[in-house]
Amino acid sequence: MFKPKTPYLLGFFLCLILLPGCFPSNHHTKTPQEYAEKDGIKMVARTAGRYLEVYSESTWHRLPVKGVNIGTALPGRWFTEFPANKRIYLEWFEQIANMNANTIRVYTLLDPTFYEALYEFNMRPGGPRLWLLQEIWPDEDVPDGNLYQNTYVENYRQEIARVIDAIHGCADIPERAGRAWGTYRANVSPYLLGLMVGRELLPEEVHSTNEANPEKKEYNGNFIRAGNASASEVWLAAMCDFAVSYSVDKYRWQMPVAFVSWPTLDPLKHTTAYMQGKNPDDAEEINPAHLFPGPKSLGGLFGAYHIYPNYPDFIYRDARYARYTDEQGVFRYGGYLKHFMEVHPPYPALVAEFGMSTSLNTAHMHPEGLHHGGVSEKQQGEMIARMMKTIMKEGYAGGSIFQWADEWAKKTWITEPFMIPYERHIYWHNAMDPEQNYGILACEPPFHPLGSEFDLVWQADHNDQNIISALYAKADAAYLYLMVELTGQRGLELFAKEKELALSIAIDTFGRQNGSNRLPLQGLPALPSGAEFLLQISGSGGARLLARPDYNRSVPKFMSNPGKDPSFIPVRSLVNRRQVSLQDGTIHPEIYADESKLHYGNFDPASTDYDSLSHWFVDDSGRRLYIRLPWLLLNVGDPSSHLVLYDQRPVIPQKDNRIEKNQIGFKKTEGFLFYVAVTIDGKLLDYQPRAGEDFKTGISPYLWPGWDTPSYRTRLKQGYQQVAETFGSIK
Repeated sequence: MFKPKTPYLLGFFLCLILLPGCFPSNHHTKTPQEYAEKDGIKMVARTAGRYLEVYSESTWHRLPVKGVNIGTALPGRWFTEFPANKRIYLEWFEQIANMNANTIRVYTLLDPTFYEALYEFNMRPGGPRLWLLQEIWPDEDVPDGNLYQNTYVENYRQEIARVIDAIHGCADIPERAGRAWGTYRANVSPYLLGLMVGRELLPEEVHSTNEANPEKKEYNGNFIRAGNASASEVWLAAMCDFAVSYSVDKYRWQMPVAFVSWPTLDPLKHTTAYMQGKNPDDAEEINPAHLFPGPKSLGGLFGAYHIYPNYPDFIYRDARYARYTDEQGVFRYGGYLKHFMEVHPPYPALVAEFGMSTSLNTAHMHPEGLHHGGVSEKQQGEMIARMMKTIMKEGYAGGSIFQWADEWAKKTWITEPFMIPYERHIYWHNAMDPEQNYGILACEPPFHPLGSEFDLVWQADHNDQNIISALYAKADAAYLYLMVELTGQRGLELFAKEKELALSIAIDTFGRQNGSNRLPLQGLPALPSGAEFLLQISGSGGARLLARPDYNRSVPKFMSNPGKDPSFIPVRSLVNRRQVSLQDGTIHPEIYADESKLHYGNFDPASTDYDSLSHWFVDDSGRRLYIRLPWLLLNVGDPSSHLVLYDQRPVIPQKDNRIEKNQIGFKKTEGFLFYVAVTIDGKLLDYQPRAGEDFKTGISPYLWPGWDTPSYRTRLKQGYQQVAETFGSIK
């Protein structure tokens, strides 16, 4: 039986010299840095029990990891189009350090300017230092699902070597597709807190690797070992060992090394989230107890885990987790953290990913409100703070927030099928997509709804009886904005309960003959064109955006056939699938998110009462109603090229109950038309634009300018300060 061996670090002494790089003529290749040394092996970081330590002032100090993960896909760019702009990185580092973070984590080798910026930032006299967690990302395309495939292993070992060379400022990488390249001369090894090997391995990858390599049960490396293990665990140990071996052989340098995993592969048995008799999120495992440091390990081993509160479902459905409480009450996330730590071996466990998304839409519901998306910026900070405090309380080495900046290149299963064509979705910001909106730093279009000129779409003919004066529109890479001008203070009456003032806006998004020309309002004449959507606002009902039954993502249908019936229905999304608990037979029914509901609040970030989840509000004068609608809510597949979803097939093909990307048809819109009506207690008061008793015809549709290069700005979200305070309280 294999038992982990604990290496003891003795006999270290202080050295303060210039660490050499590869080319002494370059000023980036020498870094004044204190380090420890034993038997000619240098170190600045190591594991000690369940924590990480760093060396300074002639001794080792515990470092509670207060980190943030950096993704570098700027708006309009894919993940591998790494910014080569030192100014961007320096600005980020300053803001991250001011958030009281001490660590940054990156997933793959970045552009040389990133490491130059980190070197420059950490070399500033008297300034805070940021430690680096460098992941070495293996390809996601695994031949035959076998991690041991010869070419796959060789390619990954070469990438490990490249990354270590780059960190030491000793790499000249030729231009290559899908990976960073260039001349690396900034030696940031003295700021390397740890190397992270692997990624979130899929259960099917683990299964197929284990099936193909049943003989691989042990690995006896000098630095990292595996025993009583599966083939996948042995592979992780071997890759970790290779990384340390390469660093020692070439640079006489050691550092902590980690394997990456997630709850889907934890060694715990979960029986609360079964679908159709099986639980795909509990089928395979990577057991940390089967990996441990080898006899020559000085830097040590740690586990890096991506742990979120809302997935997999067993994290919030296991009854034992509901018994966990903190000062705010029941906290199932803490229950899972505690349970996992009970079976973790005695080396550090780092929560290397956790966070909350500020998207308008929700992709997965959580009983305590820690949803996958659909939380405000203020709630984001509060929830991250709560999770971080619990992470530290349960004995983890720290946590690293996912993520620093919003990335438009991301996608979520619930929105991916509708971003069409998919290759252009990087050019616009899907405010409804949870994965695009995890950032502490917002990356958003620069438009300010109260500080910019709207475009006049139509103006009502002057009449003392008019309630509706005009409609204006504006569009950017995230939203369609509308401003409806009302006479007097009619906008304030939308909140009155004693009289039911209601406002309706029909929206015709394409094909003047498509959609319905009738609205469910008594006495209202036929519309000059067909509408796909109906927006309703009232004091008692709030605001809702309804869709035609044959142009509704929840059906899903995208035909919008011509019609004369006034039928518009809610849009709902399936976010939690039906599951059955094997513990007690409890049935967890399907859960749907109501996407039609629009939230009231000020959506101007410059306002003191800004609400990031809001869709509409009335200004103080009561004369202007402001509305913002995310593009996906209107079935716009790509606003940058004016493409809307349109598919005459009555059934859209699906695979595993999901529509795959680029499967839905689309067409170019001629522009949008808008028709507004006001009623009180169901009685029609006004409708515009009108000519006599009918709606006016010949109104030019609103067509916003397209783009191929999106403009954007960055902004610290409201939760930033809460995170800063929490990080600052952890010593």
